[in-house]
Amino acid sequence: MRACDRKNIDRKVKLFIRAMPKNYEKSVPKDVVISEILGANAWFVQMPATMEQIREEVEKCFDVHMKN
Repeated sequence: MRACDRKNIDRKVKLFIRAMPKNYEKSVPKDVVISEILGANAWFVQMPATMEQIREEVEKCFDVHMKN
């Protein structure tokens, strides 16, 4: 996966987290939130990476930003 793709994913995940209602991640399973992030960003499928790689990167960014 290209560095610019990782940066774009990180930015989109951060924006999605900011837009989430308060305590949303505690009431909804993580897999559902990740699926919502992927669904809200249709351009992810145009990236030159497999969906598994994209999902792993989204999960990693989500975990990093939820700790902050």
